[in-house]
Amino acid sequence: MKLHRWFLFALSLSCLPLMGSSCDDGILFKEIGLELAAPIAVAVDTAKRRAYVVNSNNNVEFTSTTFSVLDLTDPANPALLDHANNPFPQPQFSGQIYLDAAAGKAYVTNRESDNADDHVDALLSINIDEASADFGSIESFTAGENPFGIACCDAQGRLYVVNSGGEGDGALLAYNPADLSTFVQISLEVNSSDHGSFSGEESEEVVLLGNRAFVTSRFGNVYVINTDEVGDGSKNPIDAVIFNDDDGEYRGIATDGTFLYVADADRDVEAVRVLDPSLVPVVDPDVALINELDIAEVQVGAFEVGDEPNEVAAYNGRVYVSNRLDDTVSVIDTAANSVIATVPVGEEPYGITPFTMDGIDYVYVTNLRSNSISIIDPATNTVIRTFQP
Repeated sequence: MKLHRWFLFALSLSCLPLMGSSCDDGILFKEIGLELAAPIAVAVDTAKRRAYVVNSNNNVEFTSTTFSVLDLTDPANPALLDHANNPFPQPQFSGQIYLDAAAGKAYVTNRESDNADDHVDALLSINIDEASADFGSIESFTAGENPFGIACCDAQGRLYVVNSGGEGDGALLAYNPADLSTFVQISLEVNSSDHGSFSGEESEEVVLLGNRAFVTSRFGNVYVINTDEVGDGSKNPIDAVIFNDDDGEYRGIATDGTFLYVADADRDVEAVRVLDPSLVPVVDPDVALINELDIAEVQVGAFEVGDEPNEVAAYNGRVYVSNRLDDTVSVIDTAANSVIATVPVGEEPYGITPFTMDGIDYVYVTNLRSNSISIIDPATNTVIRTFQP
C-alpha cells in the first residue's frame, strides 16, 4: 500500500500511535461495519433518489473500507440503502467519482498500490444497478500512478482521468467508457520558453468546458487541452499553460459554464481564483506550440476563503469551497460577487456535491476526519443534519 506525498493527510499524525498507545477511541484499526471511513466524494442520482459515497479510509482508521449507497427518499435525512450487498468492499485510497446512471456504473479513481515500487494504480468501474445480480461488483483498469481527478464527457463521449505521476510524469488519460482497457495518454510534460521544463507531477483535477479540458497542478499551473486533438498523433493537444509566478498551489476546479473556479491553497493568500477561459487564445492545431500565459492575463476575480481550500463546486449561481483545516465551507454568490457565508461543518471537509430534489436545493459535504456527511440548506447556509450510519 502506497501513500503519495501530497496525500500525507491520509495518515493523520493524531492517529499514529506511539509504543503502547492507540487512536483516540482506544482501537488502532477499527472494523468498518456500516460506518463511513474518510468519505472523500459523493455523487447523487436525483431520478433514482440515490447517493453514492466513496469511502477512502485516507486516515487509516479502519482495517478496510467500502462503497456506500444511500437512499434519498428524504434527501434531508438519507439512510443506507437496505440491500444485502450494501455497503460493499472497495479498495482503499480511492478518489473522485463520476456517475453514469444510465449505464448503471460509477467510475472511481483509486491510488492503492501493493508496494512502494508499484507505479500502476487503477480506475474502478462499479456496478450500481440494484436489479443486477452483480450489484456492487468492481472491475479494475489501469490508470497510471496516483490517479485522482475525473471528469466526463467530451464531444466523443470520453472519460478523463488525471494522474499525478508520483516520481514520474503526470498525465491526462482519455477513456472510452465502453472499453476501459485502453486509453489515450496525454503527457503533461512541458518544455516552456519562459518557465523551464516540468513533468506534470502533482497534477490534480480536471474539468471539461466546450472542447477543452482544464487540469490543475499543485505547482500552481493550469493546463488547457484541446479535446478535439486528443488521439491525433500529429497534433499536440496542450494549447496553453497558465502559470502562477507567485507560488500558487491549485487543487479543485469547477465551472459554471462560463468561468472556471480554482481553489488555491497558497499559504500567503488562500483563495478561489476566477478564470475566464475565453481569454486563452486558440492555438493553430497544425502548429505544435504552447501558449504561456500568466495568471493575471486570464484571472477576472478572486475570493479569499478559509484554511487549505480543496474542492470547489459551482451550482445555481453559487460556488462552494471546502476549507479542510478550518472545518468550514465558503459560499460565494457569483451575482453579488462576494463570499456570503462561511458554514461550519464536520472535521476536515473535502468533497462537495450540490443538487436539487423535489424543488429543494441541498449541498452534501464529506468530512474526512469525522467520517460523516454534512447536509447544508443553501436557503439558510446552515447544516440541517450530519449523516453518520
